[in-house]
Amino acid sequence: MAAVGTGLFTILYCALAAGLLRRWFAPSIPPVERLDPVTFFRPLKSGEPGLARNLEMFLEAVEPGDRVLFGVHSPEQRELCLGLARKFAHLDIYCPPLDHLNCLNPKIEKLLQLEPFANHDRWIVLDSDTMAGPEFLTAFRAEWQESGADAFSAPYVFAPPENLPSRLDAAGTELSLWPGVAILREAGRVDFLTGACMAVRASVLRSLGGWNVFADELADDNELGRAVSRSGGRVGISKCVATLSPPRANGADWLLHQHRVFATFRRCNPSGFLGLPLTFGSAFSFLSLVSNPLSPALWLLHLVVSISRQGVANALPGRRRSLSAVWITGLVEPLFWAASLLPLPVRWGGKWIRLAPPDSSRRSR
Repeated sequence: MAAVGTGLFTILYCALAAGLLRRWFAPSIPPVERLDPVTFFRPLKSGEPGLARNLEMFLEAVEPGDRVLFGVHSPEQRELCLGLARKFAHLDIYCPPLDHLNCLNPKIEKLLQLEPFANHDRWIVLDSDTMAGPEFLTAFRAEWQESGADAFSAPYVFAPPENLPSRLDAAGTELSLWPGVAILREAGRVDFLTGACMAVRASVLRSLGGWNVFADELADDNELGRAVSRSGGRVGISKCVATLSPPRANGADWLLHQHRVFATFRRCNPSGFLGLPLTFGSAFSFLSLVSNPLSPALWLLHLVVSISRQGVANALPGRRRSLSAVWITGLVEPLFWAASLLPLPVRWGGKWIRLAPPDSSRRSR
């Protein structure tokens, strides 16, 4: 019965999500006459492949009057950013030396130290692996400006991954995140941000206490959006889709990252997390099929569920998601979900971090 119930629910859920995703990611964004100036924050991570190329593409999208703040710790990355500042000398680029602070969140640690150099009310934070070129960034800025939102963020997908663990990691992240977000967006219940590209008004953030409030938050994007919404501000999500550098994962990286994804989801949205098993029709129908391989009905159920999940994958923009990656992620999702219920630390930023219970307001170290 569990296989049939979750299978039918998954088929309906996927059909609804695929339709909403196609409508969401078919944007028509009217150009604006003039873009308001922005301060860009780029907190960078070490070991990011293709970073120099990505940053050059980003700087080509920066307008005169904007300010760019690079946040780096390593001498090699700082030299790269200073070289780009010389190459793009017509732009307002800063790369101040940073210290190591007592922050659990390494991104917020950099943002805290970059904040004194910001000089606009519109701030955009771009993750290290976000490939933000002129077409995306101009459209995102125009949409945010026209929306009137106090905080705004962009959905994201991954560039084509190179190996199977990376394909599994990318497909697992995308398929566990965007179908639910599409439904929440349609229902007008977006009160969170996504971290790859998030924008906020400086005046609103400062009224909340600044970046320091989120220094020990694992999901700083989610918490910032919730804080803005609770304070009466408007939170929105863009039609413009950011592309991230492909994850470079081996088997262990994939397992650890997906565990963190589900653990973070549990921490940020406990009720949604508890409802996730209803969408595990692929795994439950497969288990029933293994125990009763001669049942035509179970074969048909598993086939339709698999096709439905592939339909969601095909509704996402960008690369073509492989059938094998989509199928395998559907089988292993319950394992990551169950693992996230255990009191295990998550791997993040090269450190093991133990999360506080879902009803706690802070993370444990």
